[in-house]
Amino acid sequence: MKTACPTCGAEVEFRYDDSFVRICGHCRSAVVRTDRGVESLGRVADLAPSASPLRLFLEGRLPDVTAPRGGLGFMIIGRAQIQHGAGGTWEEWYGKFDDGRWGWISEAQGRYYVTFEIAGAGEVPPFEELAPGERLALPDGIVYAVAEKGEATLLGCEGEIPYRFVPGARYRFADVGDGAGHFGTIDYGDEVPSLYLGRQVTLAELGWAGLEAETRAAPRIASGRLACPSCGGSVELRAPGSTLRLACPYCEALLDVGQGTLQLLAPPAGTSRGRPIFALGSQASFDGVRYTLIGFVRRHAVTPWGRFPFDEYLLYEPKVGYRWLVESDGHWSFVTTLPAGAVTGYQGDARVSYRGVTFKEFQSCPLEVMGVYGEVYWKVQIGETTFGSDYVAPPAMLSCEQGANEIHWSLGVHLTPAEVRRAFGTAADQVSLPTPDGIAPNQPFRHRGLAAITIVGLLALAAAGLLVSFTSDGRVAYTEGFMVGDPRAAPAEVDPAVPAPPGASAVVLFSRPFHLDARQNVAIELVAPALDNEWMAIGGDLVEEKSGTFEMFDVSLEHWSGTDYDGSWTEATRRAEVHLGALPAGDYVLRLEVSRGRASAAAAVVDRALGVEVRQDVFRYSHFLLALGAIGVPGLLFGLWQWSFERRRWKNSDQGGDDD
Repeated sequence: MKTACPTCGAEVEFRYDDSFVRICGHCRSAVVRTDRGVESLGRVADLAPSASPLRLFLEGRLPDVTAPRGGLGFMIIGRAQIQHGAGGTWEEWYGKFDDGRWGWISEAQGRYYVTFEIAGAGEVPPFEELAPGERLALPDGIVYAVAEKGEATLLGCEGEIPYRFVPGARYRFADVGDGAGHFGTIDYGDEVPSLYLGRQVTLAELGWAGLEAETRAAPRIASGRLACPSCGGSVELRAPGSTLRLACPYCEALLDVGQGTLQLLAPPAGTSRGRPIFALGSQASFDGVRYTLIGFVRRHAVTPWGRFPFDEYLLYEPKVGYRWLVESDGHWSFVTTLPAGAVTGYQGDARVSYRGVTFKEFQSCPLEVMGVYGEVYWKVQIGETTFGSDYVAPPAMLSCEQGANEIHWSLGVHLTPAEVRRAFGTAADQVSLPTPDGIAPNQPFRHRGLAAITIVGLLALAAAGLLVSFTSDGRVAYTEGFMVGDPRAAPAEVDPAVPAPPGASAVVLFSRPFHLDARQNVAIELVAPALDNEWMAIGGDLVEEKSGTFEMFDVSLEHWSGTDYDGSWTEATRRAEVHLGALPAGDYVLRLEVSRGRASAAAAVVDRALGVEVRQDVFRYSHFLLALGAIGVPGLLFGLWQWSFERRRWKNSDQGGDDD
């Protein structure tokens, strides 16, 4: 449909029958179609320079397995710029899809969303009853969390618009999300609220992967117009498309960034409210992305025990958006804002979860802005206060900040000072980072794996010990009893140069041949049950008959008893056991050289019984216990170390310590 602009008379063409507003390319009037023809809704403002890679008449394809070729084609027909009630603007692009629907493609801080109006969605909660963080079950069967409720103003547009766009009109809205990519907006602009649901997408998913490298930088405002109204210093904007507040780096006056001008909001502070360690404009690489440091905010956590400062460094990359680097007591965290609904749970819960990981509440308290330096993307005020809660699962920490109309969750990951230095590279060479003090809420115990290894080792050893104890049969290979005083026993060869103890005598005993199996340990038990106030020293050789190889061992048996002023006493070792490793299979003979003696030479040496038993495949309980100790004692020490580490972490928490 072609018609004449009611304001200037220039030709205006509506390409689609269901578009409502067309912007006149000559006078920029918003021309609306009605039942009686066309009329002007007023002149729209010129669109501010945009860093968006999108443009009118760009064709794309939304992934959809039910559509031909696996996607739903569309073309961008219109664009609008909308101002948030708290400051800042965002852009909405309107696409006409192959199935006849209009789709909304919105972008904010490097994220893109595609939504469609849900016709007949039914009633939605009144705007006044919505609360940030509240959960809503919407018609698509998904439970969403309310991220924000606010007011917006229609600024300007171009192309064709699928609704009645009135320049300067205000409307209320609520944004919701499920944290898994689904996104929605409830528009309270008309008498009957409208519901738009969709999901987050990437440019690559829409078929625009090549546009990611074509993001246009918004033109910078001329340097002559960036003079601080307080001190006259020249100020540079590094994110001119989205910066709303600027703190002069020279006098620290807080400035409002308007339409190309700087307006003084707060005079210079009498004393410095904090300055960043790294110079503005420094670059740092995190997760493969190179960011520019553009701003700095100092805040205080206001607790019953006092006020505790922490610093937030604002990092910016046009294609990715904003990230934060937070420093507190010399500890650092790299922080990413999470989409609405990503966290399961509510602020104030003892535990919340994110991607299947449970986080425990560490601290909740008001957070107050004390100082600003450089650029920020919201209309910050000195003294501005939100309520914050931190939940920890080291090395990660979930933080929730809630104001009157919005709630934000973010995920921080602990960094060491060395990791921060590496990220900033040469920019960190000339600065001094604060020394970490104490244990950070999300600081990981670096040796946590040792405790796990100990537990696994103990379990493995216990399992192996049980298996070996059940399978070891302790088979008896040979058993025999000797009478050591038996005249048949051969006398031992005595070295005349070595004097024998008083009452000593010696004999050599030989066993019958017996067979030993390979790959099984050997235990030799010697028992002299009738020893009485005498000793018995035994030197043994286990000799393989065929090869003549042998294994030697020595044992001592004794028994002493008597009476003294404390009464009767006894010391006895009438039994001894010798353990040898596995020997080659073969027939063996046991040779025992037995030396005996009594307390005095006058005492008679009487015949004594000596029992000998040879067993194989014997379970060594003593070795098992020693192995348990070798693993368990270091594990216990590591456990105590970790326990002490956690106690130091939780002593700064307002949750009464760690009860896990």
